[in-house]
Amino acid sequence: MIELHWTREQVLDQIDIPFLKDLHRAWADFPPLRRMVAAYLGHKPRLRPSRNYQELLAMFPGGTIR
Repeated sequence: MIELHWTREQVLDQIDIPFLKDLHRAWADFPPLRRMVAAYLGHKPRLRPSRNYQELLAMFPGGTIR
């Protein structure tokens, strides 16, 4: 939501796994500005995000996040 400047409802309605994978690939090459500034200032994220999309899908067996 933060990176896309979308509302929660927009994200829930418009994001699917292929879009999420494409976004992840794009941000690997061209990270959002706030992440580049944080890295420049020496901020390190606490947790490394999971890249296991099957694990994410398993969290929502009904197919909805709401």
